[in-house]
Amino acid sequence: MMIICLYVSFSFPEDIGSIDFVEKGTHNVVFRTCHEEKNRVVFQMGTSNAERALTAAQIVCKDVAAVDINMGCPKSFSISGGMGAALLTRPELIHDILTILKRNLDIPVTCKIRLLKSSQETVELAQQIEKTGVAALAVHGRRIADRPRDPAKWNEIADVVAALSIPVIANGDVFGYDDFQRIKVAT
Repeated sequence: MMIICLYVSFSFPEDIGSIDFVEKGTHNVVFRTCHEEKNRVVFQMGTSNAERALTAAQIVCKDVAAVDINMGCPKSFSISGGMGAALLTRPELIHDILTILKRNLDIPVTCKIRLLKSSQETVELAQQIEKTGVAALAVHGRRIADRPRDPAKWNEIADVVAALSIPVIANGDVFGYDDFQRIKVAT
């Protein structure tokens, strides 16, 4: 797995007013934000290592509103690196990642997961995640093997909502404004 080292570069602030995070040794911008977005932007990352997650989060934490760990990506590049949905089978690593971030950052930490094999398994994982102290949990209403054409299982997201005291962000099959109300009622 390639590790990207980031640093802040103010090469163009007079032109576009951005804060650029650039891959070390190149001019490749891997993340760009600006001061006006500081309280609105959530930096989402994929990781399979708690210490590297903390290092990356500490680089961007002064310029974002929160840090989110993507534990739901089913893409092969993510899973082969032990990131994304691969984390769903490693609750101890999930705990380590979220705990080290919570302990060392002064901004909210959140994460996103997918549904597991059963609703009960998803609820149990969500409860373990809640115990780490995250500010919110996003739940994608599909399992790893599901494709976008498969309908999201909002009822299983509702099970998570009922079991947690932190905010749960429902994800999946929200295509237009009317879907917000439908998913709110369903979950």
